[in-house]
Amino acid sequence: MSLLQSIHQDSAVDLYLTLDWKAIEKNKNDKAYVPAKVLIISPRKDSIYLDAKVRTRGHMRLDICSFPPLKLKFEKGTLAEHHLSSFNEMDIVNHCEESEMHDQLLLKEYLAYKLWEFVSPYYFKVQLIRLHYMKTDGSQAHKTAYAFLMENTEELVERLGARRNKTPVISSSAVEKEPLLRVALFEYMIGNTDWYITNRHNLEFVAIPGYNVLVPIPYDFDYSGLVSAPYAAHHASIDLPSVSIRYYQGKCATDEEVHKILKTFLDQKEKILMTPHHIQGLSEKSINYSVAYLKEFYDIIENPKKLKNFIIEHCDMWPVKE
Repeated sequence: MSLLQSIHQDSAVDLYLTLDWKAIEKNKNDKAYVPAKVLIISPRKDSIYLDAKVRTRGHMRLDICSFPPLKLKFEKGTLAEHHLSSFNEMDIVNHCEESEMHDQLLLKEYLAYKLWEFVSPYYFKVQLIRLHYMKTDGSQAHKTAYAFLMENTEELVERLGARRNKTPVISSSAVEKEPLLRVALFEYMIGNTDWYITNRHNLEFVAIPGYNVLVPIPYDFDYSGLVSAPYAAHHASIDLPSVSIRYYQGKCATDEEVHKILKTFLDQKEKILMTPHHIQGLSEKSINYSVAYLKEFYDIIENPKKLKNFIIEHCDMWPVKE
């Protein structure tokens, strides 16, 4: 069992992360590991204490955020002492700035990961946490805030019985058509255009038994209309004033192929629309926005004319065309 599996809860887990916060924040662009200690306490009050290393990660958020995204790394021997598997890395997705607004943006991105689980069996596992920023002297460096842990790709492929593809450039012909169509429709549902096949941007590609070519798995949804972060924008070639305006960028498919994939979205409609109500910490305002935004997607796919105009005939648009 991996560490992430061992702490899996529907509600937030408390994670106390102790390190020299001034050093890592001052030198965030170095992406150098610093020693850290991790204490995890579940809602049932089970606890685990581990030595770890932490470094910054990412690109855009690393540049624009006061709180850099983080990567945790544990010693494999320490994990073995706790009878845990050797998967020793995971990402921490934390808020960008210390404010209620940025807490809500973080929780809406977590929501997006949970929504993808309803429409695909191939997803990164995430665990909501309350991140306690602790100094080495035992005092608090920053206010406790929501964050979430994200499964490492090596753990993902092991769980799926799959194989990771590390080819730096991906051709659409090397990607399974139905799973790719599912990704495109999901990204349209959450209003996200921040993904691209060729350079693997915000997509992981895995070889899964039963498929002839690669299966794409999406991640990193903070530029989506569902999240609606103030720093988010479409690519300059997409002439839209707001990320909240959806833009379909799937490859062309037949009506039958589109309807086949959309059946999953329609079958899961009730659960998808109810999920914002079940995300711990999400405010009433964020819940109402999320539900309304998702309902707009269903208004489109349940209307034959809109479905044709906005999705079926709006295909092979940048950045999918190669």
